[in-house]
Amino acid sequence: MTDRHVVTVQVTGRPATLTFATAREKPWRDAVRSAVAATGVQPQSARFAVRLEFRLAAARNASEVWDLDNLIKPTLDAMEGVFGTRAWRGTPQLADDRVYRITAVKRLSGTGEVPGATIEVWVIEPD
Repeated sequence: MTDRHVVTVQVTGRPATLTFATAREKPWRDAVRSAVAATGVQPQSARFAVRLEFRLAAARNASEVWDLDNLIKPTLDAMEGVFGTRAWRGTPQLADDRVYRITAVKRLSGTGEVPGATIEVWVIEPD
């Protein structure tokens, strides 16, 4: 299989996890949607490979932790601008079932870096 690069998205903001799915998740999803829209990418009907690099701010307290798997879900859920939506009766649902491969890392933001994420997306094309 061959991968074709589709888009690189730079998201600025404090990443949210499902653990903190109250007040922080909506601003994060909104930031991801806005960053995706700013690239001009259009939804595609394809299979995708995604690389996520989360830049995290220092924890505000001892209970603020970021599990990598919980960072991934709200981020992918806000990427309908890339993945499109499923054919579905009722409320539209994200077509994240088209994501076949994920690579993800998390790290603390470096000096001069803002918290956020770099998201790279490829279409997996059959040989």
